[in-house]
Amino acid sequence: MHEFMTNSTSISEPEIRYRRIRRIAGVMTVVCSLLALLLLPCMIAVWSFVEHIPRMPLPAKLLHNLSLTDRIGAIAISMLAAGLAAWGLVSLAQLFARFRQGDVFDLRATILLRRFALSVLLLPVAQAVVEASTTAWLSRNTAPGEGVITISLSSDGILFFVIGVLLMTVAWVFHDAAAIAEDNRMIV
Repeated sequence: MHEFMTNSTSISEPEIRYRRIRRIAGVMTVVCSLLALLLLPCMIAVWSFVEHIPRMPLPAKLLHNLSLTDRIGAIAISMLAAGLAAWGLVSLAQLFARFRQGDVFDLRATILLRRFALSVLLLPVAQAVVEASTTAWLSRNTAPGEGVITISLSSDGILFFVIGVLLMTVAWVFHDAAAIAEDNRMIV
């Protein structure tokens, strides 16, 4: 029975893995591209309905009676972190597109991985700046001494930072592997 299955299978194990990588990479190219495109509409939606969002990292007293100017300013400030996330997602979509084409060990792929790693690494910093800037913006018209600036550090932010460092290290290793693969292609 085992012989029959081995002889009847015309697709090799590496080919099966390559097809799986191409399929996953194709799906992730679309997913990352869509996520990057949806960040601005999501920021607009969040600030349009912020009073109804239960767990905003901002003082609740700042989120009542927001004017259109307050909301537009908050959207603009939020785009700092959202823009960084979009840049990372676009880089990741391009990386997956290269994987789908079979360009795994090339120098361009390492640059894309490094960009994504940098965005993950910097995202907690950007989120802290956005939080501080948003609270300062929303409390700009309060009475003297009642202005608010908040900055929070979460376990999510710490985890993002650590994952960013890990991804950056993997990108460096990936770069060395791509350089070796390029050298080998030149020799042959």
